[in-house]
Amino acid sequence: MKKRKILIFLQDGVGGAERVSVLLGKSMPRERYDVKFCLVERGSKTTLADFIPEGYKIEHIPNASPLKMMWQLMSVIRRERPHVVFSSVMYLNTKILPFRWLFPNVRFVIRCENYLYTFSKKQHRFIHFTYHKADAIIAQTQEMKDELVTEMHIDANKITVIQNPVDTALIDRMVNEGENPYPQDCKKHIVASGRFAYQKGYDLLVKALAEVCKQRNETELYIIGDINHEGGAYHKKVMALAKELGVEKLIHCVGYQKNPYVYVRHADCFVLSSRWEGLPNVMIEALYLGTPVAAFKCIPVIERLVNDGKDGILAEKENTVSLSKAILNAIALGHQQSSYHSTAISAFENVVSGRT
Repeated sequence: MKKRKILIFLQDGVGGAERVSVLLGKSMPRERYDVKFCLVERGSKTTLADFIPEGYKIEHIPNASPLKMMWQLMSVIRRERPHVVFSSVMYLNTKILPFRWLFPNVRFVIRCENYLYTFSKKQHRFIHFTYHKADAIIAQTQEMKDELVTEMHIDANKITVIQNPVDTALIDRMVNEGENPYPQDCKKHIVASGRFAYQKGYDLLVKALAEVCKQRNETELYIIGDINHEGGAYHKKVMALAKELGVEKLIHCVGYQKNPYVYVRHADCFVLSSRWEGLPNVMIEALYLGTPVAAFKCIPVIERLVNDGKDGILAEKENTVSLSKAILNAIALGHQQSSYHSTAISAFENVVSGRT
């Protein structure tokens, strides 16, 4: 049986949407599919190539102006002649779909990485113009699907809700290969993960940490993520706030880590302080690892993922006192049995093949 060729277009850089897309691609049965990853350079110091196993084809596409980028993407599709094109972020979705009409025999599948309210009015116009052209759309949550149907008037039958899967094999291997990164100092170590951006709410987390330390001053915070995102301005703002609140020495910014899972596994608590998320992959991974979670109820799905009082504690959105209480109570829970059941990859294969 002839294999079906899939081109997966991704922004190069180790973000949540990108890692999920790599997992989806490498999980497709190799006896039926020939998967090629097309990585669009975006100036990131990290590369997705580190997460793509040997044996898969990788093509690097140079960064360019929007029009030149559209030409480059179209040229790759024309040269490769795939059966399926898959794209996972709005930046690329809106540049690939205008050429849908040129490839009548190719199935175009896109994934929504975030909620519509997080995009600008200009981006809304691009989404409205292009997303209707997709053959299938993957939404991470029911709320994402509902937005696309009610606000963009996209046919509901085109949209399938698939919650992000967890790369359990990779996580297990990296945890087993890695060592506990925290000093054996009898302190409580809490961890957060994500680039230094306003969305991630690290300023709120610093305020919550200051409240936590009033009751438990042996608590220290580790943040995994790029401190130089957008020039490092937000990192400087967060650390200035930490100094003002007297907790600067309790915060360790460890930057990008090839093995973030050991930090999450050995932490006393994982904290999600985001103002908004699409679907927080790192929190899902923390639940899989059994690390208790303290999380803002920043999007509705959080309350469906975290069993409040069992594997984590929920806090009111952007309420730092509520988050500080959640952190203290989550630490008290201790490590749990894994509580996250990953989505079956077969659901993605069904969308790719057109069976749903």
